[in-house]
Amino acid sequence: MSAVRPIRVPQSELAREEASEVDLWLLAPTLALVGLGVAMVYSASIPMAAAEGGSIFSYLVREVVLVAMGLAGMLVAMRIKLEWLSRQAWSLLLLTVALLVGVFFMPSRNGSHSWYAIPHTSFSFQPSELAKLVLVIVAARYFSHFPQGLSGWRQALRPFLVMFGIVGLIAIEPDMGTAVVTAMAMMVLFHIAGTRMRHLLAAGGVAGLVAAALVLRHPYQLRRIVDFFLGQEVELAGGYQRARSLIALGSGGLTGAGYCGSVEKFFYLPAATTDSILAVVGEELGMIATWGVLAMFALLVWRGMRVAGRAPDRFSGLVAAGITSVIAVQALLNIAVVTGTIPATGVTLPFVSYGGSSLLFSMIGLGLLLNVSRRAQEARPAAEAR
Repeated sequence: MSAVRPIRVPQSELAREEASEVDLWLLAPTLALVGLGVAMVYSASIPMAAAEGGSIFSYLVREVVLVAMGLAGMLVAMRIKLEWLSRQAWSLLLLTVALLVGVFFMPSRNGSHSWYAIPHTSFSFQPSELAKLVLVIVAARYFSHFPQGLSGWRQALRPFLVMFGIVGLIAIEPDMGTAVVTAMAMMVLFHIAGTRMRHLLAAGGVAGLVAAALVLRHPYQLRRIVDFFLGQEVELAGGYQRARSLIALGSGGLTGAGYCGSVEKFFYLPAATTDSILAVVGEELGMIATWGVLAMFALLVWRGMRVAGRAPDRFSGLVAAGITSVIAVQALLNIAVVTGTIPATGVTLPFVSYGGSSLLFSMIGLGLLLNVSRRAQEARPAAEAR
């Protein structure tokens, strides 16, 4: 009678099961930034909520709802089939163009046609935030057909035309901050995908000329730039916001004035809940917390690019690189504005600033990044076995 042999589970299967866990190197800093954002939005919004005559918790409640929506979107993006997403790239692009065109028929807000108001709610939808994510997917789909990079102008011209079309629609809303973030992130992605440097420089030159023409069309944008370089502290202009941001950061010192202890948020600091929220972090929690925020973003970017390099296929790798580039560029521009390095751009701090569409699509993008990370880990044991 033959002995009963024990059932052995192959080591590759065990490794695959272990690898299917969530990438904590991506998830942990994201949740830390989101949690900090909820706390700081509440603190920074207290004067605004009181002035509006409502509850001081009104902004906090909306932010919690937005975070819940973002988490749901992240979970869906973590499980979506990337092959299906690749096939839907051009359909998503057409939808995005339709939304960007349709927004011009909506009522303007602060002189800009950038939002769709959601009826019977206090929420709105900003299609330019969707456009950043869709452009990454479309570019990844296109460049996945050229594993050796683009060889000539004809191949390089198509993605540049698509990018300039989308960025142009965003810029004429006008929303120059989002347009700049989108253009810079896409240029980084194009470089990673193998676009030749002379093509990138030519496209950058054209983009610079177009941006200069658009700035000249809007006097307040030109004034913001001039005020920044002249150092003039003009109310609500570039010089004023820079001065108030630096005062907030400087007054916080090493450990800050304490949570909810900001003075600048009482209508001295423009856009305290959105563009300038890092200045409120510095004033209330100090330099230590500010450097902690920078460290979280550095960890996200490092891990995102590492995931992109280990992706099992070119499309998913470029999606990971593109999403990481968007997060990195947007965070870098916001931090540069708050620290007085560049003129005000109207760019929010990812995961931290108050804002529905920005937070929602940032978390969906992070979900796709986690999706690629899981696929990379699942493919690794098979590759090692081969």
